[in-house]
Amino acid sequence: MEQHERGGMAAPMIFTAALADGMGANVSIRRIKAGETLYVEGETADYCYEIVSGAVKEYNTLEDGRRQVAEFYSAGDMFGFSESADQLHTAEAITPCAVRCYPREAFMKTVAASPSLSASFLETLMTRLHRARERMVMIGRMSAIQRVATFLLRLTGDQDSLENAPPIQIHLAMSRQDIADHLGLTIETVCRTLTELKKKKVIVMESARVFEIADLESLEAVAMGSRARLH
Repeated sequence: MEQHERGGMAAPMIFTAALADGMGANVSIRRIKAGETLYVEGETADYCYEIVSGAVKEYNTLEDGRRQVAEFYSAGDMFGFSESADQLHTAEAITPCAVRCYPREAFMKTVAASPSLSASFLETLMTRLHRARERMVMIGRMSAIQRVATFLLRLTGDQDSLENAPPIQIHLAMSRQDIADHLGLTIETVCRTLTELKKKKVIVMESARVFEIADLESLEAVAMGSRARLH
């Protein structure tokens, strides 16, 4: 994810540029190492964030110690919005990151004062809501292989890979465990499912973090619930 500057939820460049111009000295850049937390669930939500480079995951820790990864963010994505005064998730860097920090109160005032910024911000929130609903359906109704296929298809869109000539190449910033925690699966199931897709020549793994989608139509069919193309 880190290698690509635009994602499915990335704010338009004009949006972030206008924000930086409107907020001036209030905006700062924070650099964090892989594994370092940007904020913790329950902390006061004093800032909103935009990734300049790198990748971040948002997650919750359940009572039994398990993690539920809510979302992944890459360069251009804005996050850290909360309807309450506190952060609802913990945000942790997956890779070394540079993160632009916007004081929340100043951010909201700047957005509210500009019709164009308000429209762009609303688009970002609507996309976020769509992603959340999509994930609810995925975890509640889809089989393991459907979840993995759907996740891979999302990555192709996030990394603008669908515009490239085949084969479609995907770069994974997150670990297999992160993917499992996001999809509500075990790491063993994620690894087994990726291996099945590899054996059926739907994907080609160049390394643990880089692979190609060799048969996009079959992957899309699997995501829709059909395994016929895998036989």
